[in-house]
Amino acid sequence: MVITLLLFLLFAFLIVRLVRHATTGLTMPEALMAFGFKALMACAYGYLFMHYYGGDDTWKYNQLSLHEYKLLMEHPGEFFWELTPATAWRNSGGHIWQAFSLYLVDLEYCMIAKTLGIFNIISRGNYYANAIFFSFLTFWGHYWLFQLLAGIFPQKRKLLIAAIFFFPPVVFWLSGIRADGLILVFLSLSLLHAWKWIERHRKTAILHMLLGLAGIFILRNEIILLLAPALISWLIIVRFNRKPIHVLSIVYGIAVIVFFGSTRLSGVPNLPAMIVVRQEEFMALKGNTRFQLDTLQPTIGSFLQVLPQAISNTFLRPYIWEAHGILQIMTALEIMFLWALILCAIVRRDKSIKYRTHPLLLIMLIFSVSLYLFIGYITPFPGAIVRYKIIPELFLLTILCISTSTPKRYFKPLTQNS
Repeated sequence: MVITLLLFLLFAFLIVRLVRHATTGLTMPEALMAFGFKALMACAYGYLFMHYYGGDDTWKYNQLSLHEYKLLMEHPGEFFWELTPATAWRNSGGHIWQAFSLYLVDLEYCMIAKTLGIFNIISRGNYYANAIFFSFLTFWGHYWLFQLLAGIFPQKRKLLIAAIFFFPPVVFWLSGIRADGLILVFLSLSLLHAWKWIERHRKTAILHMLLGLAGIFILRNEIILLLAPALISWLIIVRFNRKPIHVLSIVYGIAVIVFFGSTRLSGVPNLPAMIVVRQEEFMALKGNTRFQLDTLQPTIGSFLQVLPQAISNTFLRPYIWEAHGILQIMTALEIMFLWALILCAIVRRDKSIKYRTHPLLLIMLIFSVSLYLFIGYITPFPGAIVRYKIIPELFLLTILCISTSTPKRYFKPLTQNS
């Protein structure tokens, strides 16, 4: 307990020091409360899954980090050698593509388990101390997303703080010791620097954007396929001054043709078949609760047939009357809250927000919807769905906050020093 508290104070101090000079940053009280809430949710995540669900991947990674710590102490050369592609190459039998795929899996493991293994020098493997450290790493995903959106929409600053740093379901699911929080880090890094490159013509931002994309590719390479048409559309809209709806229709129309057309082209990956394989992998797993999800085939007809189930399972379910257990009840209430916000955004639309002027909102919207659908297609398990869709849900939440008109007496435009 003492070391956990000391680590919290140390990382809180570092965060305050690092964000205080940012162009669009947080005040010291805001930074302390934001990191404090995230650290609290990280500890609650670990406690809840251990005491009510017998542990899950978050505890498994902590256990694996103890093995990595032991390896670091006893065989440091081997510890760092495992970061190279040598093991993946050996296990692949010399097949380049298979070696590359195995190496991506190794890198995801190393990014979490080996990082914690090094930190165990300080924490000695204490889960909650490691959770505080991991919260410090993943905090930047929230912060960079806030920095991007608050920089563009300073009048929505307070709402964005509430949505990004203090909406309990989002912070809870993004605070476990697992890949989801890191995906937000790399995705926010990519979008922030894509904006600097596309909108502000800063060529140096390309390197940071590519770093973010590389991190996403290691952790969830499917997201890159969904993000690519969004980024291409954004670039065309801004650089060629085209109407967003026209560009998005053309780019995504081409993307759909390429997606299903890949089934008839030799020498290129069969993209629908890749989705089918992912669904088969999930279908082979066992779970206490499972939504209805028909088996996919790599055809347009099959994808259209399963589409209503994919939409229902991600956008609507679990319904409040079918929710069992605290996490499903929380998820059902969360879905109801999100739809209430959508209704509010329709009724009280902020007419000062022009999507042609700010195409980023449309880019985030279509990316989020496509990611929702992808998740709905591949997994029937509500526990996996709620965790996988939490990042696009965060994006939708911020879009709704920005698009909804709010009483000015409560949400006045703020400056950095407000």
